[in-house]
Amino acid sequence: MAGPIQIILNTEDFEQKRDVGGGGPRRDFFAHRDAEFRAHKRMLITQLATVGAIIRDQPQGPMGVIKVILRRDAWAKSHRPFRALFKPERITLVGGGDLGELYFEATLPVLEAIAREIARAEEFTRTKLDEKTGRQVPHPTSLKSETGAVERIELYGPEDRRDFSVEAAVTWLSNPVTGSSYQVELFEVPPPHETWDAKGEARRQLYRTFIEGLTAIGQGLSVYRLPRGEHEDPQIAVRVAQTAAPAMVQLARPQQVDRRRGRELAPFDADMSRHRRLLSFLDKHPLVRRVELPPIITRTTVGGRLGRQESAGPTAGRPNNVTLPTRDARRTYPKMGIIDGGVGDALADWIIGRWDVLSDEHIDADHGSFIGGLAVAGSLLNPNVCPEPDGTEIVDLAVLPDTNANGAFPSYYPDGIEQFFQEIDYAVADAKAQHNVRVFNMSLNVQLPATPTRYGSFAKQLDDIATTHNAIFFISAGNIAPQNLRPEWPADETQALVGLANARNDGILMPAESTRNVSIAALNPPGLPNVIPFAPARYSRRGPGLRAGVKPDLAHIGGSGSPHGRLGHGLYSITPNGAIVDGCGTSYASPLVAKTAAVLEHSIEGEVSRETLTGLLLHHARMPDVLAGKRLSAVARDLAGFGVPPSADEILNGGDHQITLVFATRIRPDQEISFRFAWPTSLVTPEGKCRGAARLTLVSTPPLDTRFGSEFVRVNIDAALQQEEVDGDGVPHWRGRLDPVYLPGAAERRTMEAERIEHGLKWSPVKVFSKTMPIGVGRSSNWRLFVEYLTRAGERMPIDGVPFTALLTISDPRKEAPVFNDMRLSLNALGARIEDIRTAARVAART
Repeated sequence: MAGPIQIILNTEDFEQKRDVGGGGPRRDFFAHRDAEFRAHKRMLITQLATVGAIIRDQPQGPMGVIKVILRRDAWAKSHRPFRALFKPERITLVGGGDLGELYFEATLPVLEAIAREIARAEEFTRTKLDEKTGRQVPHPTSLKSETGAVERIELYGPEDRRDFSVEAAVTWLSNPVTGSSYQVELFEVPPPHETWDAKGEARRQLYRTFIEGLTAIGQGLSVYRLPRGEHEDPQIAVRVAQTAAPAMVQLARPQQVDRRRGRELAPFDADMSRHRRLLSFLDKHPLVRRVELPPIITRTTVGGRLGRQESAGPTAGRPNNVTLPTRDARRTYPKMGIIDGGVGDALADWIIGRWDVLSDEHIDADHGSFIGGLAVAGSLLNPNVCPEPDGTEIVDLAVLPDTNANGAFPSYYPDGIEQFFQEIDYAVADAKAQHNVRVFNMSLNVQLPATPTRYGSFAKQLDDIATTHNAIFFISAGNIAPQNLRPEWPADETQALVGLANARNDGILMPAESTRNVSIAALNPPGLPNVIPFAPARYSRRGPGLRAGVKPDLAHIGGSGSPHGRLGHGLYSITPNGAIVDGCGTSYASPLVAKTAAVLEHSIEGEVSRETLTGLLLHHARMPDVLAGKRLSAVARDLAGFGVPPSADEILNGGDHQITLVFATRIRPDQEISFRFAWPTSLVTPEGKCRGAARLTLVSTPPLDTRFGSEFVRVNIDAALQQEEVDGDGVPHWRGRLDPVYLPGAAERRTMEAERIEHGLKWSPVKVFSKTMPIGVGRSSNWRLFVEYLTRAGERMPIDGVPFTALLTISDPRKEAPVFNDMRLSLNALGARIEDIRTAARVAART
């Protein structure tokens, strides 16, 4: 008997007023180490004096940015030094970098005031009696606790603003594909001059020296502001050209995007001395946060144009002379948008729409056709790889011109990659409006590795596009450059770890760190004698990308990076004219997952939420056996994320030994969600213990703010599966029973904030927990699914709340107990309205 996924319809019945905790006691980071604390105080006071003197004397103006670095065990919200030292009424927090790295705008008088407060902190260990234990425990003042939480204080300086040489910049910008403009992040953009009189003299001096410094670079300089959102650092583009036109500095917000085709820019000026002057100025100005070189975007290819081999004739295990499926106009099909350089006419029967911006001579349809072939005929061509039925309607979003055609890219996007992403926005909006497409494959990558300390602006743009249009992008993790390819995955786990330790330059490429979309890594195919099936492909880049979270999210077959003599790469699709070819790349793993998402979306009545669609994939994904060994647990998630998703049919239809519940709603300010239920009676032992297995997946869409670096996620949505316990005094309380999948044993012990972030996925929009309880736990059948939130220090919960989906599966590992029927009966008795997710009228409707 089948046990289809059940969605809970009356989610509002389980909302309750939030219980705001105390946040924990103040911690003495130097308890019983009084001499060390005195030395620490002196060090911080000296650092503040040094930084303050530099800020006072700098020619740009007596205001600058300082970095306050917290010690690792002070990352928790309750330890942040915001109550006594760096109070909002005293100093302004303007952003952050790595975890525990805070940026403040400062002047000498403010820093002197903070130094005086630090000097007041007691230099001995205060204690108080703990009434529960009867022992004396440290009890510091806020001043001592916060002083101890700070590891060091530094000036935000040139080394924070730039990490490339002048020579490298000129060489890179000389390529017209880049747009030839520096991308400069600012802490603040000077406002219109007529408002300066409302500012203090120190700030007016910053504005004045910034504009004067840019103008002094002379003729041919152009500066304009890039479109950015409220919760992003403002950015400007700075270009030096060969022209007699005077310097032009435009800092007003752009009113609209310039989409003129063929708009020519003045030739780039490669004068090294001018660039040296410009970069020296930007390096030192306090308004500047970061100077970046503009990246380029490419198709994700391996070892050549497509890493493919034409089929020369019939070969065992290799498809040949197949007939592509034909589209039946009388029925509906899953839909997918393919963002690439075009899809060939061999798939014209399945193409229901096109975004025509490229001229015919600039179409390169090889890559897009291979992807489209997998979407339309993947099962026919790869029966052991593609689990979904053939047939997918395609919207061809051809936005990337042939990268081998000289001058093609800048002829469409003279301002570079920024303009390219704006075109994607227009194309996706049209595909959604015209054809209601919500699943998009984007096997394109920015040729820059994602950085752990910064949420990239291109990932942010893609996330904004996805949320604006209620869509999901499936993004390739990126391929390793040929000279850095890893050896093929060995059978021995120790050798595999050695190979990973020796690997270089293999981190995921932007925008695969996107938090509201899904990035895909590649695995080896089955059926090739020269590679281990389902092992990480040697070309597939790995995470984590950002400090918090798992990237890539999922993995699928991408073809072997070591082609076999007869079978090639082991993954097959078609050319633009319909010929069968083999190929490899994370480009080709991505559409296999996107296809499953499209089938899910097509199978569920109504418009399923983005969080639910993503959650269904992640919740049911499983790590390949080759990566499931205990010795590989520390690296498996960076290689394959949460694993490989099964087919949509398998996701939607479970057995009667299990039940999967979907809870899709919003959590609002001052609210928490408590869904109480009884453990399935068939899984309760005669002693009253609850046995079985449980898996809980949470996907949320919290507010993001790129200004805060690694801490860009501003609200943490958390979920727990808890069992009721009664203590010795007869007081009931709730005990969490599941562990984060990458932090085993966490439910049974205390963990540091750093450990919760890195392994427990605290602050990650995606969390997965699980536990198998073969002999049973506890003595009560009363359980609850509990969802709560935590904001960053100084952050407020959005007035409309945060959308999320929680998926909970309870199952019998022996596959015997009638869990599905037990749970349906008890939930109906408790007043929960549950329906098959495929036919429920209110799928993912948010109240």
